[in-house]
Amino acid sequence: MAYNQHKIDIAEKMFEVAIELIKENAYCVPADRVPTTDAIATLVAKNLKGDCINAQDVAYNVLEEVNEHTLAKNFKELAANHNRTFDLEQV
Repeated sequence: MAYNQHKIDIAEKMFEVAIELIKENAYCVPADRVPTTDAIATLVAKNLKGDCINAQDVAYNVLEEVNEHTLAKNFKELAANHNRTFDLEQV
């Protein structure tokens, strides 16, 4: 599939609209009081349907996309350690 800036622009606009819809409808406070990051987190979490490993991947990839490579690496290590510990706690 070829790179298509027009489609990327459409997707970004749709995402902005989705964020506003979540702000307006998913919280019990006025939309202007809902942080954009909270609305994005709600959208992502609903899409992932509670899959914590995929949520960790999203967090890692967001950090990479904003060029926080060291933090992303540290997060990935922390998440891996957490997952190993969590697995042990379930036994």
